[in-house]
Amino acid sequence: MIRISLKTLVNCSFEKVRDGFDRKLLETLNPPGISLKIEQFDGIHAGAEMRMRVESMISSTLWTGAITQVCHKNKFWCFVDEGQTLPAGLKKWKHIHAVVRKNNQTLIYDRVYFSGKNCFFTSLWAPAIWFMLFIRKPRYRKYFTS
Repeated sequence: MIRISLKTLVNCSFEKVRDGFDRKLLETLNPPGISLKIEQFDGIHAGAEMRMRVESMISSTLWTGAITQVCHKNKFWCFVDEGQTLPAGLKKWKHIHAVVRKNNQTLIYDRVYFSGKNCFFTSLWAPAIWFMLFIRKPRYRKYFTS
């Protein structure tokens, strides 16, 4: 299993960032060249499910997942989404989203653990997943402005 981690500092309050993890943010984080159609989004709570249709010029696939954990402490909030139905070649998906208060700003952590159906698919997916997380950084900053 491969792990990819990125963190983004945003000029926004912890509470606004925490409360801003919603359907609209998910739509905003959509990677370029891919159409993401959200068919189901139950919110961010343990047991919540999401269902998305991911379409590119060459394929259309269903991606489903569930929120398996939510943790909230004074200056820390996180949730874990785990894939159930994944795009071709992916076998496992676990995405930990964490929000941490840092003075008057907030850190957003994205940590993804994934594996492909074999070494070839794992290697093929790694740069794409890194890119999908990397492009979130400016989008988070724009979305979460004080």
